[in-house]
Amino acid sequence: MRRLYPADESSVAFRYNVPIMGTFESIHSVLQDVAKGSALALKLSEVRLQQEWEGLVGQTIAKHSYPESIRYKKLYLVADNSIWLQQLMFLKTTILEAIHSILPDLALTDIILRIGSIPQKRPASISTPLTSTVRPILPSPFAIALSQQLNNPDLQVLLSLTITKALAQTTPPTPEMT
Repeated sequence: MRRLYPADESSVAFRYNVPIMGTFESIHSVLQDVAKGSALALKLSEVRLQQEWEGLVGQTIAKHSYPESIRYKKLYLVADNSIWLQQLMFLKTTILEAIHSILPDLALTDIILRIGSIPQKRPASISTPLTSTVRPILPSPFAIALSQQLNNPDLQVLLSLTITKALAQTTPPTPEMT
């Protein structure tokens, strides 16, 4: 956007150093400019992370953890008990990599863990379709990050899909299920 300042010294815009818009911009781009580098941008990233948490880490981990807030480039993550807190400690770097894959502008440096209560899920928004559609299972960024250590790309895909399916299960598999 090119901003033009008035040359006429008698104008009100000149006295108050108010720019005159040369072209129109969409509200979306104006809001992005306003939010960039502000607390609003950080809060928007925080809300987006909370909304996409289950898709990011999987259903099982999301059931026992919640991204509470982001402060000073640190993600404050709540776990519902000490067992999940310990497990999340081991997964810190993988979770950070998965977050950076969906929110590259969010420069998180660490994850701070604490034990607390996990908020109940909010009801689905009205915009979701009422009929259930079968969607293909896509590997979560968390599962992809875990499988990156393999050299074979085919094995990476299979392992990431397997991890995603395992994390989506509501109960752990028993020996009778296998």
